[in-house]
Amino acid sequence: MKVEIEHVFAGIQPAAYEALYFDEAFNESLGVHLHMGRKLLRLDRTADRIIRHVRYEPSQDPDSATKQAFGTSRASFLEELDYDVRVRRGEWRTIPNLFADRVKNTGTIEFAAVAEGTRRIVIGEVAVKLFGLGGRVEKMIAAEIVKSYEGSTEFTRAYLAKR
Repeated sequence: MKVEIEHVFAGIQPAAYEALYFDEAFNESLGVHLHMGRKLLRLDRTADRIIRHVRYEPSQDPDSATKQAFGTSRASFLEELDYDVRVRRGEWRTIPNLFADRVKNTGTIEFAAVAEGTRRIVIGEVAVKLFGLGGRVEKMIAAEIVKSYEGSTEFTRAYLAKR
């Protein structure tokens, strides 16, 4: 299942947006806003590349289908991002702690200059191999990705408005 998400952030150029996107204090605040436990595992920066690995553990509603399905198991995932500074484009993948051999979630993120400021373009692909349930789980994961980026967009726009 393909996922395509685009948002424009007015009044901020791609270099400044990129700096914000990789700012740890900003990301910690964003994690609190999105109710996502967040632990930075790796951050390597060179002039051309940024490698970032983050473990996320979403807070779960006890009445949600996910919580009911997994019981006391804590769902979490590792996000690995390899970002090329020169072209402002990165490749990412997430690795869930449950069913890692059956769930594939990969994509790209890009920051592009537009007249208003910066356009963030996220393209992803979700593939789940669970007999009889794969398509349904793919839709759930894709919906969570969209929801997360909508929440991060709301937070980022409010943050930028305060500056």
